[in-house]
Amino acid sequence: MSNAGGTKGPVKVVIINTQYVETDATSFKSVVQKLTGKDSDQLRAKAQRNNHDFMRDVSFKDFDRLLSEMPPLNDLWAD
Repeated sequence: MSNAGGTKGPVKVVIINTQYVETDATSFKSVVQKLTGKDSDQLRAKAQRNNHDFMRDVSFKDFDRLLSEMPPLNDLWAD
């Protein structure tokens, strides 16, 4: 068979491996950064400077697990 349009180069095959992830609105940005490999050093530095007792970017599932692992309030404040 003749090629009327000229010679063509090799065919490039791209295989896409789809990964499904569940997250909430709060954790969405950090999940995207983990999946794309983009890491924000500025956010990490800011988090280290503002070392407060609360956590950010915690999913609802993680928060629910954290609450379920806490001891009862009566055990925390004994008379």
